[in-house]
Amino acid sequence: MQYLKITLICLFAIAALVGACVVGCFSYRNSAISMEEQVNTAFSDIDVYQKRRVDLLYNLADAVKSYNQHESEVIVELAKARGPKENSNQQVNASAYIQAVAERYPDLKANQNYRQYMTELALTENKIAAVRENYNQSVKEYKRYVRSFPASIFLSFTGYEIQAFDYLKYDAPVDAPRNLL
Repeated sequence: MQYLKITLICLFAIAALVGACVVGCFSYRNSAISMEEQVNTAFSDIDVYQKRRVDLLYNLADAVKSYNQHESEVIVELAKARGPKENSNQQVNASAYIQAVAERYPDLKANQNYRQYMTELALTENKIAAVRENYNQSVKEYKRYVRSFPASIFLSFTGYEIQAFDYLKYDAPVDAPRNLL
């Protein structure tokens, strides 16, 4: 009877050890999959901000063009209104037009739109740089994890395929535009 108890305890201990190893193996696999998803999400974030940059470029360029056209039209109208007049009625109408334009558009300066445009682009470029850095950090953590001991052994036992993520390199050309504001 004593022999049976010892045998059962040994079998139970071996089963518990094997169970712990299996759970450990799959825990390492789940961690690797989680890190893989972090890398994929970080890469997706880069696409999101690059799309934002393109949308921003088109939207702000259109806004600046529209405002430049508006400012040009207002200046032409003001020049016409200030030109030689044939009678005093036209003079009164021109003065009223100039005053109305001055009240509606007290500061006609397209350079403010250009500054806003450059600021938004700079902020977007900074965000792109930050998400690229986040991606590279995620790749670094993933590579370190799947190559470390004992994760590499347990991952090979479970048949996990290690992903070949590459670091992003972003070398700006020497003739890249700079913010001149």
